[in-house]
Amino acid sequence: MKNLHEEVRFFVWAWLALAPCCAVLFGGTILYVQLNDIDPSTVADVSFLWPVMLFAFLTILLLVELGSQSKFRTGFFTAWLQMAMREITIEGLYERGRRDG
Repeated sequence: MKNLHEEVRFFVWAWLALAPCCAVLFGGTILYVQLNDIDPSTVADVSFLWPVMLFAFLTILLLVELGSQSKFRTGFFTAWLQMAMREITIEGLYERGRRDG
């Protein structure tokens, strides 16, 4: 964890803080629907599935950040911003990843 870029570390902590809460909330909602004999077709909408969507979104962001950390030794959004501002090229990012790795 110490060797991660600050941006990547932020996404790891965000995932660790929010993903378990989303899973517990979704599981609790399913249990509530089953215990109260509510018809599942009446609750199968965005208000019921938002924890699943948030979990999926956070997981995708975490995987993108970890992939960027392993390849470029920096966060994805930092690398993208550096390339957009023409501070570094994609070859420079790859070289930094090989040199630091």
